[in-house]
Amino acid sequence: MISYLAGKIMHLGQNKIEVLINNLGYEVFLPPNDLTKLALDQEIDLFIHQHLAEDKNQLFGFLNRRDKEVFELLLGVSGVGPKTALSVFAAGGGDRIVEAVQKSEVAFFQQIKGLGTKIAQRIIVDLKNRVGGLKDLDFRVENEVIQALRQLGFKNEEIRPVLTGLPADLTTEEEKIKFALKNLNKN
Repeated sequence: MISYLAGKIMHLGQNKIEVLINNLGYEVFLPPNDLTKLALDQEIDLFIHQHLAEDKNQLFGFLNRRDKEVFELLLGVSGVGPKTALSVFAAGGGDRIVEAVQKSEVAFFQQIKGLGTKIAQRIIVDLKNRVGGLKDLDFRVENEVIQALRQLGFKNEEIRPVLTGLPADLTTEEEKIKFALKNLNKN
């Protein structure tokens, strides 16, 4: 399964992009809000959900891990497929979706084309207990660490293996960067 891609944007579409990685192009569907932040030839890191079906193999990308996890939670709700889950992100990113679930805002989900009252209520009921743990997690730190290391001249291929080996007791961005620099300089 593909879970992460890093490469250069070679095409921007209405609801998807093509990312060039080692002379291979990957078509990736993105939330509308993320698409507006991107430009051609931009280097990009994406957290990927690979959706496999009988007749489809699609990639859905997110600029941060939290949004990917919220997307996957939405997919766990009966009646919500990947295109519908992605359209929920048009109304707000992962943080806003979690907030709407926690506050039982049925109207937030009803505004999404194709979502009726029953599915909106089902999303809230199914996810209410599951998003409590997500609220406390901060996935932005990992992205900030990657960006800091890239600004220091390291490439994604060098950074990723080091970050997967981060000790669990490193909690701050500074600690993670120091650990990564020690291990990157060994190579």
